[in-house]
Amino acid sequence: MTDPVYNRLLIGLLLAIVIAQAVFAAFPGIDLAVSGYFADGRAGFGWSRGWLPTVNSILRRMGEAVAYGLVIWVILGGVFRRLSGDDLRVWAFAALTVALSSGVIVNLILKAHVGRARPADVSVFGGSSQFTPAWQISDQCARNCSFTSGEVALAGSLAIVALVLLWPRLQTAMGRVLALVTASAYVGGVSLLRIGLGRHFLSDAVFSLLIAAAVAVFLYPVLGVGRARRTFDPRQSLRLGTGRR
Repeated sequence: MTDPVYNRLLIGLLLAIVIAQAVFAAFPGIDLAVSGYFADGRAGFGWSRGWLPTVNSILRRMGEAVAYGLVIWVILGGVFRRLSGDDLRVWAFAALTVALSSGVIVNLILKAHVGRARPADVSVFGGSSQFTPAWQISDQCARNCSFTSGEVALAGSLAIVALVLLWPRLQTAMGRVLALVTASAYVGGVSLLRIGLGRHFLSDAVFSLLIAAAVAVFLYPVLGVGRARRTFDPRQSLRLGTGRR
């Protein structure tokens, strides 16, 4: 891959993964400290008893609706030849990034096999399970466990896909800054809710975002998105299914 921007992003992602792993491995107590800020001692998490769970549920359902819509659109578009060529590459990038990161890697593999208890379930915050660091296999949770966060992986993958596909159409610096701020606010808000509600540790959110970024970085050259996205018009594609080649 000779694209200098892509190469810089790849190097930045690798550095972020190494730094995150080093920090959470050397200082696992960071997770307890951050979650402790939102906890009422051993009485649990105050955010879980207010209106914020409703906000969290709305954001999750909206993200899931978009994710399912992407997957269904790509499948039907391919089957009925409504999508082909560059259009299919771009939409497949979006659907696969979301499905592989949040669906396969996080929910089917990590959450099902790492066995990390959620913050609200550990003894430090009034639960009965033991705290375990990120990536450590344990038996403290049987199903739908804490590591990593499916919601953050979903939000991260949707935000990354949106930025990748819309970036060439953002012609002004203000437009690009606004897009970055909006994407960051969305992912940051979802992450904050999951931590504040006692459903995930900080490391769960961080590694979910890194997983989403890694999947996108992997698929980008494989599907040839770099060329296809420059002429991609989502409105025209959704309306006409032009199938550019």
